[in-house]
Amino acid sequence: MDRRMKTRMAWVAVGGVCVAGFLWSCVENAPPAPSAASGPLLAPPVAGTSSIIKPVILAKPPILGPVSPNIVILPAKIQEPEIRVKLTAESVSPPAIARGQYQGRIDILRLANGNYVAVNSLPLESYVEGVVAKELLGSWAPATFRAQAIAARTYALFQMMATGPARQWDVNADQSSQVYGGVTRNTTALAAVAATRGQVLTATVNGQTGIFCSFYSACIGGASQDPFDAWGDPSVPPLAAHLTGSVDDNDRLFNWDHDFVATRAEVTRCAQNWGARNNFPHLQVLDTVISIVISKRNQTTRRPTELLLTDAGGKSAPIRAEEFRLALMNDPAGKAPKPYSSNFEIRAQDDTFVMYNGHGFGHGIGMSQWGAQNLALKGYSHTQILAFFYPGAGLRQMW
Repeated sequence: MDRRMKTRMAWVAVGGVCVAGFLWSCVENAPPAPSAASGPLLAPPVAGTSSIIKPVILAKPPILGPVSPNIVILPAKIQEPEIRVKLTAESVSPPAIARGQYQGRIDILRLANGNYVAVNSLPLESYVEGVVAKELLGSWAPATFRAQAIAARTYALFQMMATGPARQWDVNADQSSQVYGGVTRNTTALAAVAATRGQVLTATVNGQTGIFCSFYSACIGGASQDPFDAWGDPSVPPLAAHLTGSVDDNDRLFNWDHDFVATRAEVTRCAQNWGARNNFPHLQVLDTVISIVISKRNQTTRRPTELLLTDAGGKSAPIRAEEFRLALMNDPAGKAPKPYSSNFEIRAQDDTFVMYNGHGFGHGIGMSQWGAQNLALKGYSHTQILAFFYPGAGLRQMW
């Protein structure tokens, strides 16, 4: 942000996009699907040959939201802003909210489709308190909490500034953004937020410095992932893929404890569903998938970045490795396996596909929460932890 166990359910998050890797939930705010001129195109199959559907432009899936800017440039100092947090999923009737659980204001909004959501508006620092307390285990070290506070604050501020006031909320309260639980009595979390008040991470791109989307996940498993490789967001130097060694081998899923097996029918259904939800024709037209190969790897980490799916009729189509994982996790039938990360090898076995030799838990971008704790126990300060996971990042006092 172990979600595998009941206790872990309370604190693991996706770090902005799927730190745990679950599909972003704000489908109602997704941009229009790409047009044929900018999105995937189909080429007619060539008789007697295995035909890749091309040219295919691997655009960011619309269901995950618009492409983020690489940085957001802000004045040297600003006043602490107010953030708007969507607390509930859409419902046909106004949701009931325990208002004493939250600081600030609770608004029940009626959307254009007639459904209702609850939105909590509150000072950003109060929000960060409610995030940090949920994102980490309560027994973890103060340095881990401080590093998490800065990463969470930067992520939230970036989301606010990148999306602008036109949206009715800035972030969600679940793992699709950061897990937020409202008021907390966790003294370590409160102290960490107070000690780092107003501090955010910055990156320099083409001579300009601004805040960036400081993703984080539970366990990197030895190799971080670039956001462009994951789902098509632009890369910035602190988020570039790099080897992290055994920094988070304190998590039992640093090396997976078992394989994941998906049937041909499950893979086909999930690929077609992902294609339909994102207007990706190259996936929608696939018949029964009979072959999956790793077609691209990151040159630095050798982590898989792209898979090639081939169906029984000889049609082939690419999909990002992280998108393949999200597609399985969002199986409309709810039967497909949910691999812990996209850092795995894959082989065909009879009428199934086996994902094996896997590492890590979550999307693997930016900071590893288990790794941050490991470094804290070895005596690293919170600034040293952040420097390890976001190499080249700066630290700025915004308010």
